[in-house]
Amino acid sequence: MTAAMIILLGLQATGDTITVDVDTALRQGLEASPVVAAARHRVDAASGRVDQARAWPNPRIAVSAENVGQSEAFTGLPGFEGIEGQAVLETPLLLGARRSGPIRFATAEQRAATLGSAASVERARADLLASIGAYLRDLRFEETARDELETLTRIAEHLALQAEVGRGALGDAARAELARGMAATHLARREAAVAAGGEEIARKLGYPTSTPIRIVSGACTARERALPGEHVAVPPELELARARLDVASGAVELAGAAGSLQLTPQMGVRRTGGNTGLYLGLQTTLPIFNRGSGAVSAARSEELAAVSELTDAESRWDAATSTARRTLAALERAGSGFDSGWFGSVEQTVIAAEARFELGESTLAQLLDARRARLQALEDYARWQAEWWEARTGLAVLEGAALEGGLLCTDPYREDGP
Repeated sequence: MTAAMIILLGLQATGDTITVDVDTALRQGLEASPVVAAARHRVDAASGRVDQARAWPNPRIAVSAENVGQSEAFTGLPGFEGIEGQAVLETPLLLGARRSGPIRFATAEQRAATLGSAASVERARADLLASIGAYLRDLRFEETARDELETLTRIAEHLALQAEVGRGALGDAARAELARGMAATHLARREAAVAAGGEEIARKLGYPTSTPIRIVSGACTARERALPGEHVAVPPELELARARLDVASGAVELAGAAGSLQLTPQMGVRRTGGNTGLYLGLQTTLPIFNRGSGAVSAARSEELAAVSELTDAESRWDAATSTARRTLAALERAGSGFDSGWFGSVEQTVIAAEARFELGESTLAQLLDARRARLQALEDYARWQAEWWEARTGLAVLEGAALEGGLLCTDPYREDGP
């Protein structure tokens, strides 16, 4: 930890950008997440309650003395010999539901807290992957917008020089300058989105405000593109719903314990009239007026509510999983056209348009239309890729598969890389 802080301070001092890959970002994000830390503390708290529920109650001792100062008047015995009283030790016996109820309830709460912690980890992973996916998309937007601005700046400067020496139309120069200005505004918006996304990710990774950060993701491999099989594991969110039913069932047993007998054996010594003898007793409650029926009824209703919630959760999980698979399949079909040939065609279109313009075979408007089409196509691709990442992550969550950085691999159908 100290070494990491030294590296961070050095990077901050020199103003260098911190570059991390997606898997590293996921690890750091979980370590820095207050939500994950809180969930783990609740697991520790639940474990403590289990230990407490399993502990036997402490014995109690009661010592009393009677007729102090007047013992001789009552017993005819002087001093200490005339003192009367008793010393009694008693220990409650927790039998049946009074013993098992609190233990079962605390154990169910511990399991629910453990599954809640696992669900918090998965939610934090999914949330961080979503933020990183949006950030990578915005980086692609920014890159495309910057390239477009540089090209339009070159064209505008060229046409301005042509118009200045009388070899070009002033209208074309003005229109090119207008297009350049619009591209500059577009780039500014993209840069703002990247800055906001980077700030949000830096915060989630535990870095100070304004830390320059950059997330990198590798090109897709065959293994990373493979989808998980159906129902790889039950996701923590669904397991948590089942654990809450166990908690509700434990609460029923706990509530029923209030109406059962509680025995407290007593043993001690008693002194009366100068004689000392053994004292034995048995204390218990009589469940006559309050048998806990109201608490049991309420606990059973909560148990039935938990059953209904579990049924709903399972139904929604099945429906969401089916929808997620269909969504991803549709995106796969749409994305299969984004191969190396597609990228080559996009670039070749503007190259040909610029060449025709230079030869005087087309107008500036046609050239600008071609460039706008290129920008729109590349941004559509970036949006598709972000949606593909989101669909893959969502399906992995529903299937209980591992949420790894490979889910955000880039250019899945492009063979020559980005």
